Amino acid sequence: MNNYISFILILLFLINCQNKPIECEGVDIQIENPWCEFNGGIRTLNVKNKTDLAFICKRINQFSEGEEVRIAYSYGEIDLYLNTRKIQAIFTYKNGVVYRVGVGRYVHDEELTNRILKLMKINNRCWGKDCK
Repeated sequence: MNNYISFILILLFLINCQNKPIECEGVDIQIENPWCEFNGGIRTLNVKNKTDLAFICKRINQFSEGEEVRIAYSYGEIDLYLNTRKIQAIFTYKNGVVYRVGVGRYVHDEELTNRILKLMKINNRCWGKDCK
């Protein structure tokens, strides 16, 4: 009986850990760029434009479960906060820009990346000294 209850509790925990859609109506979005000294962008942006809010929220809600990607080296990351949910965009050497959707699981979204780069005034995806 105890094993059955433990199994149910673990199952409920795993179900609640899945990325649930964000309610886009009235969403607050803040983007933080801790690498602004290296990439030339702005440090923090509270997104106010309704078109940008809707675009970012809808794109993130469309994220799949992602694929397993090994992130060995990166230039840095940008953090997106949608209400209380944090999404991390990681600028990698090998895999381009990926968004973390779970432990070791990432998705690519070129349209979202381009919009974020524009909003944050980042002109280059490569922030290292050896960039080409």
